[in-house]
Amino acid sequence: MATSREKGFKSYCDSVQSELSDMRSKLLGFVRDIELMSGPERETLQPHVQHFHDIVKTIDWKLEILTKVCPFDWTGYSSEVARTASVRMLEQSEKDAVAGGYIGG
Repeated sequence: MATSREKGFKSYCDSVQSELSDMRSKLLGFVRDIELMSGPERETLQPHVQHFHDIVKTIDWKLEILTKVCPFDWTGYSSEVARTASVRMLEQSEKDAVAGGYIGG
C-alpha cells in the first residue's frame, strides 16, 4: 500500500510529465504552423523555429531526467512488453547455421 507521501511524489511526477509533454507538443505545433506559412510572414517568423527546437531539446532532456527519477507503474504493460521485441528472434535452423566464434583463452 502506498503512503500519502509516495502518492504525492507520483502525482507530482505525473503532473510535471504531463505539463512538459503538453509544452513540447505546443512548441512543435508552432513550428508546424510557421512551416506551413508562406511569404513575408514565414520569413519573419523563421528564426523562431530554431529557438523552438532548442526549447524542445531542453524539455526532452528534462523529461528524460524525470523518467529516471520518478516511479512508473508497469502494471498492465507486462503482456505488451512480453509480446514485442526490438530485434528479430532467430529460428532454430538459423541458430544451428551460425558459427560460435572465438571464445578466447
